[in-house]
Amino acid sequence: MAEAAEASPGRWMLGGLGALAGLAAWVLFGVLPQPMAAMGLARLHLFLAAFGTVFFGAGLAMVGALRPGRALGAAAGLGLPLAGLLTWASLRFDTVAAFLGDAVAVPAFAALLVLATPFAIAGLSPGGRWFDYAALFTRAWQIVVRMAAAWLFVGLVWGILFLSNALFGLVGIGVIEWLLDVEAVPYLVTGLTLGVALAVVGERSDYVSPDLVLGLFRLLLPVVLAVVAVFLAALPARGIGQLFGGLSAASILMAMVFGSVTLISSAADAADDRLRLGAVTGWSARLLALLLPFLAGLAGIAIAMRLRQYGATPDRLLAAALAVLAMGYGLGHAGAVLRAPGWAARVRRVNVGMALAAAALAAALLTPVFDPQRISAANQLARYDSGRVAADGLDLWTLGHDWGRAGRAALDRLAERAGGDPKLAEQLAALEAAETRADFELARRGADSAADRAALARTLPVRPAGAALPEGFLSSLRPWELQQIGKACKARTPQGNPACVALLADLSQDRPGDEIVILAQGPGEGPLLRAYFADGDSFSMRSPDYVGGDDLYRDAAAAIDALLAGRYDLRPMRLNAVEVEGRTLFFGR
Repeated sequence: MAEAAEASPGRWMLGGLGALAGLAAWVLFGVLPQPMAAMGLARLHLFLAAFGTVFFGAGLAMVGALRPGRALGAAAGLGLPLAGLLTWASLRFDTVAAFLGDAVAVPAFAALLVLATPFAIAGLSPGGRWFDYAALFTRAWQIVVRMAAAWLFVGLVWGILFLSNALFGLVGIGVIEWLLDVEAVPYLVTGLTLGVALAVVGERSDYVSPDLVLGLFRLLLPVVLAVVAVFLAALPARGIGQLFGGLSAASILMAMVFGSVTLISSAADAADDRLRLGAVTGWSARLLALLLPFLAGLAGIAIAMRLRQYGATPDRLLAAALAVLAMGYGLGHAGAVLRAPGWAARVRRVNVGMALAAAALAAALLTPVFDPQRISAANQLARYDSGRVAADGLDLWTLGHDWGRAGRAALDRLAERAGGDPKLAEQLAALEAAETRADFELARRGADSAADRAALARTLPVRPAGAALPEGFLSSLRPWELQQIGKACKARTPQGNPACVALLADLSQDRPGDEIVILAQGPGEGPLLRAYFADGDSFSMRSPDYVGGDDLYRDAAAAIDALLAGRYDLRPMRLNAVEVEGRTLFFGR
């Protein structure tokens, strides 16, 4: 209690820290990214942004539990290694932008921050011990409750600001809108409000307590036990084949495991002298713990079969790692309750060990020890070398564009093998020529663009009658456009016409010659409506602005019939637009 009193910060102190955090967020995420990237300092910016996130995030969480100076020192001590790990992991990619699209590294960084903060509080408190479960449990739940309440207040403040601005707008006062238009102000308001809210919640710690949340969680134990028991009992009759080979079922199972672990931990509480369990709650917690290995095992089998069938990807490796953690929790909790008295104390020991294991796993994901891109690329290459997958079964686009340097290195090694595999050489050539994944997928499925162009030249009606498409126009269309328009031309409108038309019209007096308007609608698809403007040796595409009438989504077929019948006009508007079926379509200059 003495430490809590000494550590209790004032509203001005926490409000100022929150405001500083908001300004730092504005600078780090709103001001610096583009200039630092232009100077080739994107990784330095990543390090600074990661450090700022940890420093202010952990600092705001720890101030109140620790004295301000000690809390900020601890936050800085966490920030340096965590930011370093994230920056180190970014070297797997050529650019920071590509790295931030990775679905593994940023969640691992966030998990490390969340897991490390309670340990830092427990270890740095006077007389505290790093692995004191009572302190870890209490501090972790205090952070959750305090942050949730504070962010709820931030949302309330913003709601009041927007409502106040609307009220002022009724009498022509725009001061709030003017202030919020200043780029830094929203960050400052959010940070200041969050800091003050955290201070107030800390002052009311006797009222805003985790005990309420934990008590509500314990009420869910019998319900969740019943759900899990019914699921496992019904599974043999339903069949377990649907669980295997998919990540969605595995994700649901693991979510249920981790949710159940949270409920069981709420029943075990922080220490034996705090246990206040009724018979139903206590037995529900123990029985649920016994069922956890079955859920975790099913999830693990589903992921293992997916890996065996399709090979490793970063997402699947992350899922596999989480399945191992889920099984660790499941076996640990089940083992804890199998022995007679003292099950709650054993659950607490398991939780400490598994939290450390989770932190170690998160750290490993940011180091070469567990590089998901490198492992996945090597696995896919090994699958090809062993004959388990043919060239057309490799996801070459993902290898070359999503898995960073390791993926491209695997592509280079595949290119060395292409001399003995014509199909692989064909796939690599298609990858080299494709600008988008859609183009590559069409090419790898054997789409013959030359044949598609020839077929479209025969089936695409052109208006006015007797007009011909400009030379090179069909060659400029991308494979997916050729297929979409060609598919539409095979369909029929209610009047029996092909569901496609090309209209040649002078839409821009500033450009020589006619532009090409394409309107097509395949069966069960939305309409494709665009104009193509000559742009040197190629054509640029534009979508229309609806100057008059509504869009063509519901009755594109009627507009196609009208264009084919010649029922349209060119309406001059400084620039020409197409008027058809009560609509005026404007495609720009």
